[in-house]
Amino acid sequence: MRIAICEDEVEQQELLSATLNDWATTRKVNIDVLCYNSSEDFMFAWPDIFFDLVFLDIQMKKIDGIELAETIRKVDNNMLIVFVTSFKEYVLKGYDINALHYLIKPVSPAKLLPVLDKAHIIIRSRNENIMLLNNDMGKVKVAFSDINYIGIASHTARIHTDKGVYNKRVTMSELQDILPDYFVKNHRSYIVNLFKVDCVYKEALLLSTGEELPISRKNTKSVNDAFTRLHIGR
Repeated sequence: MRIAICEDEVEQQELLSATLNDWATTRKVNIDVLCYNSSEDFMFAWPDIFFDLVFLDIQMKKIDGIELAETIRKVDNNMLIVFVTSFKEYVLKGYDINALHYLIKPVSPAKLLPVLDKAHIIIRSRNENIMLLNNDMGKVKVAFSDINYIGIASHTARIHTDKGVYNKRVTMSELQDILPDYFVKNHRSYIVNLFKVDCVYKEALLLSTGEELPISRKNTKSVNDAFTRLHIGR
């Protein structure tokens, strides 16, 4: 888990960071905690640095935590946001942000630990169904269900989605180990998401995008059988 703390009080930064690291040690969870003194510092680093979870102080100079959260939500609906504030009345301002939780300063471990447990469950569940890929802006999470097909050559996979094509250094066998069973190898150079397939022909697949992919003779039966099981049942 990569976690950001955006807090202009150094004492609060250190308190949160220490509790986070104690929690990670106890739960045997790998975390990377980065601290920022202002919203501007955070935005300079993000989105080139991907975060699973961010703690935002609501009261910060210039750009406050609510404004920063609104900026985050324009780009990322999945980042978990926890607001930290000294005043309970500020809590109501953040409901439209879809925040995970609100913590009142000073943040006690008793209040923080259940929030971390909940965040970890959500992130772990998401990560079991996503791939972390690179694009021009940095790293991006792509859900398996959003992948149309994958072409692979020279240990580089080109992952085709409706939003674009992403590259990842990986072998065919490594892909087959991590992808759900609705992905099948239709050719030595391709793996296809069967939910994106409209028709299975003798030598080709027609995707819902209008694209065609080849089927090798070796894989014809396995593709047909998997397509039938998926849409008709075992």
